[in-house]
Amino acid sequence: MSNELTLKVERVINAPRSIVWQCWTDLPLFKQWFCPRPLQVTQAEFELCPGGRMNTVMEGPNNARVDSKGVWLEVVPYSRLVFTDAFTEGFVPTADPFLTWFMELTDERHERSKMIWGARHRSREDVKRHLEMGFKAGWNTAVDQLDELAQKVFGEQKRVGTNFSLGARDTQQVRTCLWFDTRGEEAANFYVSMLPNSYVEQVYHPDPARKVLIVNFTLRGVPYQIFEGEPHFQLSPASSISVLTEDQEETDRLWEALIRNGGKEMPCGWLTDQYGLTWQIIPKVLLSLLGSADPDKRERAHAAMMQMKKIDIRRLNASTSD
Repeated sequence: MSNELTLKVERVINAPRSIVWQCWTDLPLFKQWFCPRPLQVTQAEFELCPGGRMNTVMEGPNNARVDSKGVWLEVVPYSRLVFTDAFTEGFVPTADPFLTWFMELTDERHERSKMIWGARHRSREDVKRHLEMGFKAGWNTAVDQLDELAQKVFGEQKRVGTNFSLGARDTQQVRTCLWFDTRGEEAANFYVSMLPNSYVEQVYHPDPARKVLIVNFTLRGVPYQIFEGEPHFQLSPASSISVLTEDQEETDRLWEALIRNGGKEMPCGWLTDQYGLTWQIIPKVLLSLLGSADPDKRERAHAAMMQMKKIDIRRLNASTSD
């Protein structure tokens, strides 16, 4: 898009990139800085994945109120966000879109980060309108507030020795820890690439001459940790990650990705991936059928499942139809 249709703020934030990302993606923190005071973000909700909602309500003196509804177009953890108000959740077109904004983060020296935050518009008239609304003062004030908050969060994390968590808030102090012998960082990056609202939070590598020790990551909002230890313990089907899928397309996509490069199929929707971790890829319809009030339907669904490896929804439905 032409530069003349883009307005942007380019600043250095006095905190590491991971902290700035936390201030963008952690709702309680986001609400503290996103709009210039005396306006306040009184409501905010988002699902941090492409196509996920990003809705806010800003309120201020004299009954001022600004409602914004849109979706994320791009989410690259710790690096880039792109939002548009041209669609609402589910990519439903809006009647009068105004802008698409983007945010990019890169590292700076001395535990700082560079942030570019810009807005792209359809026309020169929309650019003029945004400037008249106070773009320069408003967005720069918001970034000032972000800088202040990021410094505070970073200082607090250093004070209590929790800066390793890189964005894992107190509500995520419980994690499932998975013992890997090797390739833990590779596995975590692979896992988060498959599921929305998933990202690697931090890789802890205390000795660059040796292997990674800990990888913290989140899958669909659920926190996990990979610990790379010596080969004292082995992953087994005694522990598995269960994923509920919406339809056959999602079931097929996850199944094929996980068994690629040496993964192994197992009965009843179970599999072991190339790293040795076991998964259950379970369509929601299977749980519905197994929980049916009709005992005959439950038995037929169970019998059909026992004959499958990857769950086939069409076959399930056929087996339980009257």
